[in-house]
Amino acid sequence: MHAQGPPEHPVPTAGVTATVKSHIGENKFLWLGLAGFGLVILFVNPLRETALEDDWAYALTVKHLVETGSYQLNDWLSANMPFQTYWGALFASVFGYSHAVLRVSTLVLSLAGLIAFYQLALEHGLNRVQAGLCVLSLMASPLVLRLSFNFDTDVPFLACLIITVLLYTKAIRRDSYPLMLAGAAAGIAAILTRQFGVALLAGLFVVWILGTERTRKMPLFLIGAIPPLGAAVWQFFAGTVAPNWGARYALHSQSVYFADMSTMLANLLWRPTVVLQYLALFSLPFVALALLRLAVESRAGSADRTRAAIGRRDVIILALFAAYIAAGIVYGHIGLGFPWLMPYLPWNFEQLRASVLVTGLLTAATSTGAVLLGWIIASRYRNRAGWNKVTPPERLIDLVTLFLLGQHLIFFKIGDQYLIGLLPFALIVTARHLGTWLDRLATATAAVTFAMLLACAIWVRGILVYQEARWTAAELIRESGIAPLQIYGSWTWNSYYTFQDYLREIDYQTVDDFTDYFDHWLPERERRAEFLVRLSATAPEGENWRIIGEVPFRDILFRRRSAYAVQRLSMDR
Repeated sequence: MHAQGPPEHPVPTAGVTATVKSHIGENKFLWLGLAGFGLVILFVNPLRETALEDDWAYALTVKHLVETGSYQLNDWLSANMPFQTYWGALFASVFGYSHAVLRVSTLVLSLAGLIAFYQLALEHGLNRVQAGLCVLSLMASPLVLRLSFNFDTDVPFLACLIITVLLYTKAIRRDSYPLMLAGAAAGIAAILTRQFGVALLAGLFVVWILGTERTRKMPLFLIGAIPPLGAAVWQFFAGTVAPNWGARYALHSQSVYFADMSTMLANLLWRPTVVLQYLALFSLPFVALALLRLAVESRAGSADRTRAAIGRRDVIILALFAAYIAAGIVYGHIGLGFPWLMPYLPWNFEQLRASVLVTGLLTAATSTGAVLLGWIIASRYRNRAGWNKVTPPERLIDLVTLFLLGQHLIFFKIGDQYLIGLLPFALIVTARHLGTWLDRLATATAAVTFAMLLACAIWVRGILVYQEARWTAAELIRESGIAPLQIYGSWTWNSYYTFQDYLREIDYQTVDDFTDYFDHWLPERERRAEFLVRLSATAPEGENWRIIGEVPFRDILFRRRSAYAVQRLSMDR
Protein backbone atom coordinates (compact mmCIF):
# COMPACT_ATOMS: atom_id res chain seq x y z
CA MET A 1 0.00 0.00 0.00
CA HIS A 2 1.16 3.49 -0.74
CA ALA A 3 1.09 6.11 1.93
CA GLN A 4 -1.42 8.82 1.17
CA GLY A 5 -0.01 12.30 0.79
CA PRO A 6 -1.66 15.56 1.65
CA PRO A 7 -4.69 16.55 -0.42
CA GLU A 8 -3.95 18.43 -3.58
CA HIS A 9 -6.06 21.38 -2.39
CA PRO A 10 -5.83 21.49 1.41
CA VAL A 11 -8.86 22.82 3.25
CA PRO A 12 -8.01 26.16 4.90
CA THR A 13 -9.21 25.08 8.33
CA ALA A 14 -7.68 28.08 10.07
CA GLY A 15 -9.58 30.43 7.80
CA VAL A 16 -12.85 28.59 8.32
CA THR A 17 -12.35 28.60 12.09
CA ALA A 18 -11.62 32.31 12.07
CA THR A 19 -14.74 32.97 9.98
CA VAL A 20 -16.91 30.94 12.36
CA LYS A 21 -15.45 32.72 15.38
CA SER A 22 -16.00 36.07 13.72
CA HIS A 23 -19.62 35.17 12.92
CA ILE A 24 -20.28 34.05 16.48
CA GLY A 25 -18.59 37.14 17.88
CA GLU A 26 -20.67 39.49 15.74
CA ASN A 27 -23.86 37.73 16.78
CA LYS A 28 -22.84 36.80 20.31
CA PHE A 29 -25.99 38.07 21.99
CA LEU A 30 -28.15 36.13 19.56
CA TRP A 31 -26.17 32.97 20.29
CA LEU A 32 -26.31 33.70 24.02
CA GLY A 33 -30.06 34.06 23.75
CA LEU A 34 -30.50 30.83 21.81
CA ALA A 35 -28.22 29.01 24.24
CA GLY A 36 -30.23 30.42 27.13
CA PHE A 37 -33.44 29.27 25.45
CA GLY A 38 -32.01 25.77 25.11
CA LEU A 39 -30.97 25.69 28.76
CA VAL A 40 -34.43 26.86 29.83
CA ILE A 41 -36.00 24.04 27.81
CA LEU A 42 -33.74 21.51 29.55
CA PHE A 43 -34.49 23.03 32.96
CA VAL A 44 -38.26 23.24 32.54
CA ASN A 45 -38.52 19.93 30.64
CA PRO A 46 -41.50 20.26 28.27
CA LEU A 47 -41.91 16.48 28.02
CA ARG A 48 -44.60 16.37 30.67
CA GLU A 49 -47.99 14.87 29.95
CA THR A 50 -50.48 17.51 31.00
CA ALA A 51 -52.61 20.22 29.48
CA LEU A 52 -52.17 23.84 30.54
CA GLU A 53 -55.00 26.36 30.60
CA ASP A 54 -57.07 26.29 27.40
CA ASP A 55 -54.67 24.16 25.39
CA TRP A 56 -56.66 21.03 26.28
CA ALA A 57 -59.18 22.17 23.66
CA TYR A 58 -56.51 22.90 21.06
CA ALA A 59 -55.05 19.47 21.76
CA LEU A 60 -58.45 17.82 21.23
CA THR A 61 -58.71 19.59 17.86
CA VAL A 62 -55.41 18.00 16.84
CA LYS A 63 -56.50 14.64 18.25
CA HIS A 64 -59.64 14.71 16.11
CA LEU A 65 -57.58 15.50 13.01
CA VAL A 66 -55.08 12.71 13.73
CA GLU A 67 -57.80 10.14 14.39
CA THR A 68 -60.29 11.06 11.64
CA GLY A 69 -58.26 12.95 9.04
CA SER A 70 -60.71 15.88 9.16
CA TYR A 71 -60.39 19.29 10.76
CA GLN A 72 -63.02 20.19 13.36
CA LEU A 73 -62.51 23.02 15.84
CA ASN A 74 -63.28 22.04 19.42
CA ASP A 75 -66.45 23.66 20.76
CA TRP A 76 -64.59 25.44 23.58
CA LEU A 77 -62.63 27.53 21.08
CA SER A 78 -63.55 30.64 19.14
CA ALA A 79 -60.08 31.19 17.65
CA ASN A 80 -60.20 29.12 14.47
CA MET A 81 -56.70 27.65 14.08
CA PRO A 82 -56.29 25.18 11.20
CA PHE A 83 -52.62 26.05 10.67
CA GLN A 84 -51.66 25.28 14.26
CA THR A 85 -53.80 22.13 14.16
CA TYR A 86 -52.00 20.77 11.12
CA TRP A 87 -48.67 21.90 12.55
CA GLY A 88 -49.34 19.95 15.74
CA ALA A 89 -50.64 16.99 13.76
CA LEU A 90 -47.37 16.94 11.80
CA PHE A 91 -45.43 16.42 15.03
CA ALA A 92 -48.02 13.94 16.29
CA SER A 93 -47.73 11.90 13.11
CA VAL A 94 -43.97 11.56 13.67
CA PHE A 95 -43.73 11.25 17.47
CA GLY A 96 -47.25 10.21 18.43
CA TYR A 97 -50.07 12.29 19.86
CA SER A 98 -49.46 13.67 23.35
CA HIS A 99 -49.58 16.99 25.16
CA ALA A 100 -45.78 16.85 25.45
CA VAL A 101 -45.34 16.51 21.69
CA LEU A 102 -47.71 19.40 21.02
CA ARG A 103 -45.78 21.52 23.51
CA VAL A 104 -42.58 20.76 21.59
CA SER A 105 -44.27 21.91 18.38
CA THR A 106 -44.91 25.30 20.01
CA LEU A 107 -41.29 25.54 21.17
CA VAL A 108 -40.11 25.00 17.58
CA LEU A 109 -42.29 27.88 16.38
CA SER A 110 -41.09 30.00 19.29
CA LEU A 111 -37.48 29.39 18.28
CA ALA A 112 -38.27 30.32 14.67
CA GLY A 113 -39.93 33.50 15.89
CA LEU A 114 -36.90 34.50 17.97
CA ILE A 115 -34.53 34.06 15.03
CA ALA A 116 -36.88 36.00 12.74
CA PHE A 117 -37.15 38.77 15.32
CA TYR A 118 -33.36 39.15 15.29
CA GLN A 119 -33.44 39.66 11.53
CA LEU A 120 -36.41 42.03 11.82
CA ALA A 121 -34.51 44.14 14.34
CA LEU A 122 -31.60 44.38 11.89
CA GLU A 123 -34.04 45.46 9.19
CA HIS A 124 -34.99 48.37 11.46
CA GLY A 125 -31.48 49.75 11.62
CA LEU A 126 -30.36 48.15 14.86
CA ASN A 127 -26.85 46.74 15.01
CA ARG A 128 -26.16 43.14 15.96
CA VAL A 129 -25.63 43.88 19.64
CA GLN A 130 -28.90 45.79 19.87
CA ALA A 131 -30.79 43.16 17.85
CA GLY A 132 -29.41 40.38 20.04
CA LEU A 133 -30.54 42.20 23.17
CA CYS A 134 -33.99 42.58 21.63
CA VAL A 135 -34.14 38.80 21.18
CA LEU A 136 -33.03 38.28 24.77
CA SER A 137 -35.71 40.64 26.04
CA LEU A 138 -38.44 39.01 23.94
CA MET A 139 -37.42 35.53 25.08
CA ALA A 140 -37.29 36.56 28.76
CA SER A 141 -40.65 38.30 28.66
CA PRO A 142 -42.74 36.39 31.21
CA LEU A 143 -45.69 35.44 29.05
CA VAL A 144 -43.69 34.79 25.90
CA LEU A 145 -41.66 32.23 27.83
CA ARG A 146 -44.63 30.77 29.66
CA LEU A 147 -46.78 30.42 26.56
CA SER A 148 -43.91 28.86 24.64
CA PHE A 149 -44.54 25.84 26.87
CA ASN A 150 -48.26 25.72 26.03
CA PHE A 151 -50.20 24.69 22.96
CA ASP A 152 -52.34 27.84 23.00
CA THR A 153 -52.38 30.02 19.89
CA ASP A 154 -50.54 32.97 21.49
CA VAL A 155 -46.91 32.09 20.71
CA PRO A 156 -47.60 30.37 17.35
CA PHE A 157 -49.47 33.49 16.27
CA LEU A 158 -46.67 35.74 17.55
CA ALA A 159 -44.05 33.69 15.68
CA CYS A 160 -46.05 33.70 12.42
CA LEU A 161 -46.68 37.43 12.82
CA ILE A 162 -42.96 38.20 13.24
CA ILE A 163 -41.96 35.97 10.32
CA THR A 164 -44.59 37.56 8.08
CA VAL A 165 -43.58 41.12 8.96
CA LEU A 166 -39.91 40.22 8.40
CA LEU A 167 -40.54 38.73 4.95
CA TYR A 168 -42.84 41.58 3.90
CA THR A 169 -40.30 44.14 5.12
CA LYS A 170 -37.47 42.51 3.18
CA ALA A 171 -39.68 42.16 0.10
CA ILE A 172 -40.65 45.83 0.12
CA ARG A 173 -37.08 46.99 0.66
CA ARG A 174 -35.64 44.71 -2.04
CA ASP A 175 -38.63 44.88 -4.38
CA SER A 176 -38.57 41.07 -4.27
CA TYR A 177 -41.48 38.97 -5.55
CA PRO A 178 -40.20 35.65 -4.07
CA LEU A 179 -39.85 37.20 -0.62
CA MET A 180 -43.31 38.75 -0.89
CA LEU A 181 -44.77 35.37 -1.86
CA ALA A 182 -43.01 33.77 1.13
CA GLY A 183 -44.45 36.52 3.31
CA ALA A 184 -47.90 35.75 1.94
CA ALA A 185 -47.48 32.10 2.95
CA ALA A 186 -46.47 33.13 6.46
CA GLY A 187 -49.38 35.56 6.55
CA ILE A 188 -51.77 32.72 5.73
CA ALA A 189 -50.33 30.77 8.65
CA ALA A 190 -50.83 33.77 10.98
CA ILE A 191 -54.44 34.35 9.91
CA LEU A 192 -55.22 30.63 10.10
CA THR A 193 -53.86 30.59 13.65
CA ARG A 194 -55.76 33.62 14.94
CA GLN A 195 -58.20 35.87 13.11
CA PHE A 196 -56.42 38.97 14.43
CA GLY A 197 -53.82 38.25 11.76
CA VAL A 198 -55.90 40.36 9.33
CA ALA A 199 -53.96 43.30 10.83
CA LEU A 200 -51.15 42.19 8.52
CA LEU A 201 -53.30 42.90 5.47
CA ALA A 202 -54.40 46.29 6.79
CA GLY A 203 -50.79 47.26 7.53
CA LEU A 204 -49.58 46.11 4.12
CA PHE A 205 -52.34 48.05 2.38
CA VAL A 206 -51.56 51.31 4.19
CA VAL A 207 -47.82 50.93 3.48
CA TRP A 208 -48.71 50.67 -0.21
CA ILE A 209 -51.09 53.64 -0.09
CA LEU A 210 -48.52 55.84 1.67
CA GLY A 211 -45.65 54.78 -0.58
CA THR A 212 -44.42 56.16 -3.87
CA GLU A 213 -44.72 54.42 -7.23
CA ARG A 214 -48.00 52.81 -6.18
CA THR A 215 -48.88 51.78 -9.72
CA ARG A 216 -45.53 50.13 -10.40
CA LYS A 217 -45.49 48.34 -7.05
CA MET A 218 -49.12 47.23 -7.13
CA PRO A 219 -48.29 43.71 -8.45
CA LEU A 220 -45.74 43.22 -5.65
CA PHE A 221 -48.24 44.14 -2.96
CA LEU A 222 -51.03 42.12 -4.57
CA ILE A 223 -48.85 39.00 -4.44
CA GLY A 224 -48.38 39.61 -0.73
CA ALA A 225 -52.02 40.41 -0.04
CA ILE A 226 -54.26 38.17 -2.14
CA PRO A 227 -53.39 34.72 -0.64
CA PRO A 228 -53.77 35.91 2.99
CA LEU A 229 -56.94 37.75 1.97
CA GLY A 230 -58.35 34.42 0.83
CA ALA A 231 -57.50 32.94 4.25
CA ALA A 232 -59.20 35.90 5.96
CA VAL A 233 -62.36 35.46 3.87
CA TRP A 234 -62.41 31.75 4.73
CA GLN A 235 -62.02 32.60 8.42
CA PHE A 236 -64.93 35.02 8.23
CA PHE A 237 -67.30 32.52 6.67
CA ALA A 238 -66.15 29.69 8.95
CA GLY A 239 -66.89 31.83 12.00
CA THR A 240 -70.21 33.23 10.86
CA VAL A 241 -71.89 30.76 8.49
CA ALA A 242 -71.23 27.57 10.45
CA PRO A 243 -69.82 28.61 13.85
CA ASN A 244 -69.12 26.10 16.58
CA TRP A 245 -70.36 26.65 20.14
CA GLY A 246 -67.34 28.77 21.12
CA ALA A 247 -67.66 30.99 18.04
CA ARG A 248 -71.38 31.49 18.70
CA TYR A 249 -70.52 32.56 22.24
CA ALA A 250 -67.90 35.03 20.93
CA LEU A 251 -70.28 36.48 18.32
CA HIS A 252 -73.01 36.88 20.92
CA SER A 253 -70.65 38.52 23.42
CA GLN A 254 -69.24 40.84 20.75
CA SER A 255 -72.71 41.97 19.67
CA VAL A 256 -73.63 42.67 23.31
CA TYR A 257 -70.41 44.64 23.73
CA PHE A 258 -71.07 46.75 20.62
CA ALA A 259 -74.62 47.39 21.77
CA ASP A 260 -73.36 48.94 25.03
CA MET A 261 -71.80 51.98 23.40
CA SER A 262 -70.91 53.79 26.64
CA THR A 263 -68.94 50.81 27.98
CA MET A 264 -67.15 50.34 24.67
CA LEU A 265 -66.18 54.02 24.45
CA ALA A 266 -64.96 53.95 28.05
CA ASN A 267 -62.80 50.95 27.22
CA LEU A 268 -61.42 52.71 24.16
CA LEU A 269 -60.07 55.39 26.48
CA TRP A 270 -59.01 53.10 29.33
CA ARG A 271 -57.47 50.09 27.61
CA PRO A 272 -54.43 51.90 26.14
CA THR A 273 -53.31 52.79 29.66
CA VAL A 274 -53.36 49.11 30.62
CA VAL A 275 -51.72 48.06 27.36
CA LEU A 276 -48.80 50.41 28.02
CA GLN A 277 -48.44 49.10 31.59
CA TYR A 278 -48.36 45.49 30.48
CA LEU A 279 -45.92 46.22 27.67
CA ALA A 280 -43.69 47.85 30.28
CA LEU A 281 -43.98 44.70 32.39
CA PHE A 282 -43.10 42.52 29.40
CA SER A 283 -39.99 44.59 28.59
CA LEU A 284 -38.69 45.58 32.03
CA PRO A 285 -34.93 45.54 31.23
CA PHE A 286 -35.38 47.97 28.32
CA VAL A 287 -37.74 50.15 30.33
CA ALA A 288 -35.26 50.34 33.21
CA LEU A 289 -32.50 51.37 30.82
CA ALA A 290 -34.76 54.00 29.24
CA LEU A 291 -35.45 55.41 32.71
CA LEU A 292 -31.71 55.53 33.45
CA ARG A 293 -31.05 57.38 30.20
CA LEU A 294 -33.81 59.87 30.93
CA ALA A 295 -32.44 60.53 34.41
CA VAL A 296 -28.85 61.01 33.20
CA GLU A 297 -29.78 63.25 30.29
CA SER A 298 -32.17 65.32 32.38
CA ARG A 299 -29.41 65.89 34.92
CA ALA A 300 -26.96 66.80 32.16
CA GLY A 301 -29.50 69.18 30.68
CA SER A 302 -30.06 70.97 33.98
CA ALA A 303 -26.31 71.46 34.39
CA ASP A 304 -25.60 72.51 30.80
CA ARG A 305 -28.50 73.61 28.58
CA THR A 306 -26.33 73.27 25.48
CA ARG A 307 -26.16 69.51 26.10
CA ALA A 308 -29.82 69.05 26.96
CA ALA A 309 -31.38 66.04 25.23
CA ILE A 310 -34.70 66.46 27.05
CA GLY A 311 -36.46 69.58 25.84
CA ARG A 312 -39.57 71.37 26.97
CA ARG A 313 -41.72 69.44 24.49
CA ASP A 314 -40.46 66.16 25.96
CA VAL A 315 -41.37 67.30 29.46
CA ILE A 316 -44.87 68.19 28.28
CA ILE A 317 -45.33 64.79 26.59
CA LEU A 318 -44.08 62.96 29.68
CA ALA A 319 -46.44 64.98 31.89
CA LEU A 320 -49.39 64.24 29.61
CA PHE A 321 -48.71 60.52 29.63
CA ALA A 322 -48.23 60.55 33.41
CA ALA A 323 -51.64 62.22 33.78
CA TYR A 324 -53.19 59.76 31.30
CA ILE A 325 -51.82 56.67 33.08
CA ALA A 326 -52.90 58.03 36.47
CA ALA A 327 -56.38 58.80 35.11
CA GLY A 328 -56.56 55.30 33.69
CA ILE A 329 -55.76 53.73 37.05
CA VAL A 330 -58.35 55.90 38.80
CA TYR A 331 -61.06 55.28 36.22
CA GLY A 332 -60.26 51.57 36.05
CA HIS A 333 -60.97 51.31 39.77
CA ILE A 334 -63.87 53.73 40.18
CA GLY A 335 -65.56 53.29 36.83
CA LEU A 336 -64.81 49.67 35.92
CA GLY A 337 -64.21 48.01 39.28
CA PHE A 338 -60.60 46.98 38.74
CA PRO A 339 -58.17 46.99 41.69
CA TRP A 340 -55.97 49.99 42.41
CA LEU A 341 -52.84 47.91 41.95
CA MET A 342 -51.53 45.64 39.21
CA PRO A 343 -52.39 43.13 37.87
CA TYR A 344 -55.54 44.48 36.25
CA LEU A 345 -56.12 41.85 33.59
CA PRO A 346 -56.66 38.10 33.78
CA TRP A 347 -55.15 35.45 33.56
CA ASN A 348 -51.52 34.89 34.46
CA PHE A 349 -50.50 37.23 37.29
CA GLU A 350 -53.53 37.18 39.57
CA GLN A 351 -51.63 35.25 42.28
CA LEU A 352 -49.47 38.35 42.84
CA ARG A 353 -52.44 40.05 44.54
CA ALA A 354 -51.63 38.04 47.66
CA SER A 355 -48.90 40.58 48.49
CA VAL A 356 -49.68 44.30 48.65
CA LEU A 357 -45.95 45.08 48.67
CA VAL A 358 -45.37 43.14 45.43
CA THR A 359 -48.39 44.60 43.66
CA GLY A 360 -47.49 48.09 44.87
CA LEU A 361 -43.95 47.84 43.51
CA LEU A 362 -45.23 46.27 40.31
CA THR A 363 -47.75 49.07 39.81
CA ALA A 364 -45.12 51.75 40.41
CA ALA A 365 -42.66 50.12 38.00
CA THR A 366 -45.18 49.46 35.23
CA SER A 367 -46.81 52.87 35.56
CA THR A 368 -43.44 54.57 35.21
CA GLY A 369 -42.61 52.28 32.32
CA ALA A 370 -45.94 53.04 30.66
CA VAL A 371 -45.20 56.78 30.78
CA LEU A 372 -41.77 56.19 29.25
CA LEU A 373 -43.12 53.91 26.50
CA GLY A 374 -45.81 56.42 25.64
CA TRP A 375 -43.23 59.18 25.40
CA ILE A 376 -40.85 57.06 23.30
CA ILE A 377 -43.60 56.08 20.86
CA ALA A 378 -44.95 59.63 20.67
CA SER A 379 -41.43 60.98 20.08
CA ARG A 380 -41.14 58.69 17.07
CA TYR A 381 -44.11 60.39 15.39
CA ARG A 382 -44.45 63.82 16.98
CA ASN A 383 -43.50 65.63 13.76
CA ARG A 384 -43.15 64.95 10.04
CA ALA A 385 -39.37 64.64 10.33
CA GLY A 386 -39.76 61.79 12.81
CA TRP A 387 -42.18 59.94 10.53
CA ASN A 388 -39.92 60.44 7.52
CA LYS A 389 -37.03 58.85 9.38
CA VAL A 390 -39.01 55.61 9.39
CA THR A 391 -38.58 54.13 5.93
CA PRO A 392 -41.60 52.62 4.13
CA PRO A 393 -40.48 49.02 4.81
CA GLU A 394 -39.96 49.85 8.49
CA ARG A 395 -43.43 51.39 8.75
CA LEU A 396 -45.02 47.99 8.30
CA ILE A 397 -44.48 46.84 11.90
CA ASP A 398 -45.77 50.19 13.16
CA LEU A 399 -48.96 49.94 11.14
CA VAL A 400 -49.56 46.24 11.81
CA THR A 401 -49.17 46.92 15.54
CA LEU A 402 -51.54 49.89 15.27
CA PHE A 403 -54.24 47.70 13.71
CA LEU A 404 -53.61 44.95 16.26
CA LEU A 405 -54.06 47.52 19.01
CA GLY A 406 -57.29 48.67 17.41
CA GLN A 407 -58.60 45.10 17.47
CA HIS A 408 -57.74 44.79 21.16
CA LEU A 409 -59.56 48.05 21.86
CA ILE A 410 -62.84 46.93 20.29
CA PHE A 411 -62.78 43.20 21.13
CA PHE A 412 -65.20 42.33 23.93
CA LYS A 413 -62.52 40.57 25.97
CA ILE A 414 -59.01 41.61 26.92
CA GLY A 415 -56.45 39.50 28.74
CA ASP A 416 -52.76 39.84 29.55
CA GLN A 417 -51.50 37.17 27.15
CA TYR A 418 -53.35 38.69 24.20
CA LEU A 419 -50.97 41.67 24.35
CA ILE A 420 -47.72 39.86 23.54
CA GLY A 421 -48.39 40.44 19.84
CA LEU A 422 -47.65 44.14 20.46
CA LEU A 423 -44.32 43.43 22.14
CA PRO A 424 -42.01 43.20 19.06
CA PHE A 425 -42.94 46.76 18.08
CA ALA A 426 -42.40 48.04 21.64
CA LEU A 427 -38.97 46.41 21.87
CA ILE A 428 -37.77 47.66 18.48
CA VAL A 429 -38.96 51.23 19.06
CA THR A 430 -37.43 51.30 22.54
CA ALA A 431 -34.16 49.87 21.24
CA ARG A 432 -34.06 52.54 18.53
CA HIS A 433 -34.57 55.17 21.23
CA LEU A 434 -31.85 53.74 23.44
CA GLY A 435 -29.36 53.50 20.57
CA THR A 436 -25.77 53.55 21.79
CA TRP A 437 -26.91 53.14 25.39
CA LEU A 438 -27.63 49.53 24.55
CA ASP A 439 -24.10 49.14 23.17
CA ARG A 440 -22.45 50.77 26.17
CA LEU A 441 -24.47 48.82 28.72
CA ALA A 442 -24.89 45.63 26.69
CA THR A 443 -23.35 43.32 29.29
CA ALA A 444 -25.34 44.79 32.16
CA THR A 445 -28.57 44.65 30.13
CA ALA A 446 -27.91 41.05 29.17
CA ALA A 447 -27.22 40.15 32.82
CA VAL A 448 -30.49 41.71 33.98
CA THR A 449 -32.36 39.99 31.17
CA PHE A 450 -30.88 36.60 32.04
CA ALA A 451 -31.86 37.13 35.67
CA MET A 452 -35.39 37.80 34.50
CA LEU A 453 -35.21 34.72 32.27
CA LEU A 454 -34.12 32.56 35.21
CA ALA A 455 -36.97 33.83 37.39
CA CYS A 456 -39.48 33.20 34.63
CA ALA A 457 -38.06 29.73 33.98
CA ILE A 458 -38.49 28.81 37.65
CA TRP A 459 -42.07 30.11 37.49
CA VAL A 460 -42.89 28.18 34.31
CA ARG A 461 -41.34 24.99 35.63
CA GLY A 462 -43.33 25.31 38.85
CA ILE A 463 -46.59 25.64 36.92
CA LEU A 464 -45.80 22.71 34.67
CA VAL A 465 -44.74 20.24 37.37
CA TYR A 466 -47.75 21.17 39.52
CA GLN A 467 -50.20 20.61 36.69
CA GLU A 468 -48.40 17.44 35.60
CA ALA A 469 -48.76 15.94 39.10
CA ARG A 470 -52.49 16.67 39.23
CA TRP A 471 -53.04 15.39 35.70
CA THR A 472 -51.08 12.21 36.39
CA ALA A 473 -53.02 11.53 39.58
CA ALA A 474 -56.31 11.85 37.70
CA GLU A 475 -55.01 9.55 34.97
CA LEU A 476 -54.12 6.92 37.60
CA ILE A 477 -57.79 6.79 38.51
CA ARG A 478 -59.10 6.84 34.93
CA GLU A 479 -56.71 4.13 33.78
CA SER A 480 -58.06 1.85 36.51
CA GLY A 481 -61.37 1.81 34.65
CA ILE A 482 -63.24 4.67 36.35
CA ALA A 483 -65.35 6.86 34.04
CA PRO A 484 -64.18 10.50 33.83
CA LEU A 485 -67.56 11.78 35.06
CA GLN A 486 -66.85 10.03 38.37
CA ILE A 487 -63.47 11.77 38.74
CA TYR A 488 -62.61 15.33 39.69
CA GLY A 489 -59.07 16.43 38.84
CA SER A 490 -57.90 19.86 37.69
CA TRP A 491 -60.34 21.98 35.69
CA THR A 492 -58.25 21.35 32.56
CA TRP A 493 -58.39 17.57 33.07
CA ASN A 494 -62.14 17.66 33.66
CA SER A 495 -62.69 19.87 30.63
CA TYR A 496 -60.55 17.63 28.42
CA TYR A 497 -62.68 14.61 29.23
CA THR A 498 -66.12 15.98 30.14
CA PHE A 499 -66.73 19.41 28.54
CA GLN A 500 -68.83 17.78 25.83
CA ASP A 501 -71.00 16.31 28.61
CA TYR A 502 -71.61 19.85 29.84
CA LEU A 503 -72.62 20.98 26.34
CA ARG A 504 -75.02 18.08 26.00
CA GLU A 505 -76.49 18.96 29.38
CA ILE A 506 -77.23 22.55 28.26
CA ASP A 507 -78.24 21.30 24.79
CA TYR A 508 -75.48 23.39 23.17
CA GLN A 509 -77.31 26.62 24.00
CA THR A 510 -75.36 29.89 23.73
CA VAL A 511 -74.47 31.36 27.13
CA ASP A 512 -73.74 34.95 28.16
CA ASP A 513 -70.54 33.98 29.97
CA PHE A 514 -68.82 30.98 31.53
CA THR A 515 -70.19 31.62 35.02
CA ASP A 516 -72.48 28.61 34.80
CA TYR A 517 -69.61 26.31 33.82
CA PHE A 518 -67.06 27.50 36.37
CA ASP A 519 -69.36 28.49 39.24
CA HIS A 520 -72.00 25.79 38.96
CA TRP A 521 -71.21 22.81 36.77
CA LEU A 522 -67.59 22.18 37.80
CA PRO A 523 -68.22 22.73 41.55
CA GLU A 524 -71.21 20.39 41.36
CA ARG A 525 -69.03 17.80 39.65
CA GLU A 526 -66.48 18.14 42.45
CA ARG A 527 -69.16 17.82 45.12
CA ARG A 528 -70.56 14.63 43.65
CA ALA A 529 -67.35 12.94 42.44
CA GLU A 530 -66.39 9.69 44.13
CA PHE A 531 -62.76 9.97 43.05
CA LEU A 532 -60.72 13.16 43.42
CA VAL A 533 -57.23 14.59 43.13
CA ARG A 534 -56.05 16.39 46.26
CA LEU A 535 -52.82 17.99 47.49
CA SER A 536 -53.35 16.79 51.04
CA ALA A 537 -53.51 13.23 52.35
CA THR A 538 -55.86 14.31 55.15
CA ALA A 539 -59.59 14.25 54.46
CA PRO A 540 -61.63 17.30 55.52
CA GLU A 541 -64.09 17.03 58.36
CA GLY A 542 -67.13 15.01 57.38
CA GLU A 543 -65.39 12.83 54.80
CA ASN A 544 -63.46 9.57 54.79
CA TRP A 545 -60.86 8.96 52.09
CA ARG A 546 -58.88 6.05 50.79
CA ILE A 547 -55.64 7.04 49.09
CA ILE A 548 -55.26 4.99 45.92
CA GLY A 549 -52.23 6.75 44.43
CA GLU A 550 -49.56 9.35 45.14
CA VAL A 551 -47.64 11.47 42.65
CA PRO A 552 -44.66 13.28 44.23
CA PHE A 553 -43.32 16.50 42.70
CA ARG A 554 -41.12 19.49 43.52
CA ASP A 555 -43.01 22.76 43.64
CA ILE A 556 -41.86 26.16 42.42
CA LEU A 557 -39.53 26.46 45.45
CA PHE A 558 -38.31 22.87 44.93
CA ARG A 559 -40.07 21.64 48.06
CA ARG A 560 -41.24 18.05 48.00
CA ARG A 561 -45.00 17.76 47.68
CA SER A 562 -47.49 15.18 46.43
CA ALA A 563 -50.75 15.00 44.55
CA TYR A 564 -53.02 12.25 45.85
CA ALA A 565 -55.59 10.22 43.98
CA VAL A 566 -58.28 9.48 46.56
CA GLN A 567 -61.61 7.70 46.80
CA ARG A 568 -64.37 9.06 48.99
CA LEU A 569 -65.70 6.31 51.22
CA SER A 570 -68.30 8.52 52.88
CA MET A 571 -69.16 12.18 52.95
CA ASP A 572 -71.80 14.62 54.07
CA ARG A 573 -73.86 15.50 51.01
